[in-house]
Order: sequence, then structure tokens, then C-alpha cells
Amino acid sequence: ELRTPSSVIVTQAEYALRYDNPSGELKERLQVILSQSKKMSGMISQLLMLARADQGRVKLQKEKINLSELLEIIAEEEQERAKKRQIQLHTDCQPEICMMGDETMLMRCFINLIENAIVYGKDEGNIWIGLTKEENRISGYVRDDGIGISKENLPRIWERFYQVDTSRSPSSEGNSGLGLPMVKWIVETHGGEITVESCLDKGTIFSFHF
Repeated sequence: ELRTPSSVIVTQAEYALRYDNPSGELKERLQVILSQSKKMSGMISQLLMLARADQGRVKLQKEKINLSELLEIIAEEEQERAKKRQIQLHTDCQPEICMMGDETMLMRCFINLIENAIVYGKDEGNIWIGLTKEENRISGYVRDDGIGISKENLPRIWERFYQVDTSRSPSSEGNSGLGLPMVKWIVETHGGEITVESCLDKGTIFSFHF
């Protein structure tokens, strides 16, 4: 019921921008409508997935995945978003690390972690992404040198709709607060665990293990 009207708003705004050739203030207003409707559509998709997960209705489509390659590809795709804030992405992934998993879900997991680091990173800052394997244990991390999270708020980041103070990170405005709960669910559904360490004004590191 929610997806249909949000999809209509997106397509109509795209059509108006592409074929009606608006200019000036009208064009700006249409671009805002398109941007916000896309955010709304994304939030609806996240809510649907979490609702289905709560009901045990999400089935993983597992296959052999090259995690090293997947992380490198995602990092490369996120470079453009990071460049807007002059953030440098650095990868240190041990090659040919493979596991059985749902590629779509794991992609969503890693995209959320990296985009979270970009949002709460600092201008001209850095993000480090790593992946290693020892025997049967795969370990990885996404680390930034951004605004960080206070000790008392760390446990709350896994709560749905929780957001850090947007006044400390204006780029976080419009963030739904659903990304990290989804990350946690995806990692744990794959039999893994994810932890976080952070220091205010120094940065945050998310570490995951499979």
C-alpha cells in the first residue's frame, strides 16, 4: 500500500524533469520532491524487510560468494559519494576470501556500513575497509575518523529509528535510522557477529566476523 504511491511520485517527478524541461524554481522543487520520495521509498523497503525478518519470512538465497571481490566492488562504487565530502576510501582486503551467503543481503550490509561511515565521517577524512581470514574465521572492519559516538549512546545504534545528534553531522539529515539494525540482522542471520567501538571526535570502527 505504501510502495505504490511512493513509486508513482518518483516516476512522475522523473518524467516531469526529463520531458517537461522545467527551469528555475520549478526545477528545484521537482528535484527536492524526487530526492525525498526516493528516500521515502528506500525507508519503506527497509521497513518491509525488517517486518518480514521479524516474522521469519525472509529466506536467504545462499551461494558461494567471493567476499573480497564484493567488498572491493562496493568500495569502488561508493568512491563517488565519498568524493563529495573529499573523503578517501582505503581498502586492505585479503584476496579470494569466500563464504556461503546471500549476495544481495551481504551487499546491502556492506553498503550500509560504508555509507554510514561517509555520513558520519568528516570532510577530507578517511575510511578504512579491511577483510582477513584465519583458518575458518573471516574478520572484517569499516573504520572512519569522523564524529564518533558517545559511550552511553553506543548500545542504542542498533535500535530502529535511532539517530545520532544531527547537529553534529548535518549530512545525516534524512537518515532513517534503519540501516544499522538491518546490518546487525544480516550479519547474525549469516551466523556472524558485529561489534562497534567509538570515541567522540576521533572515529568509529565496526568489526564483523563470520
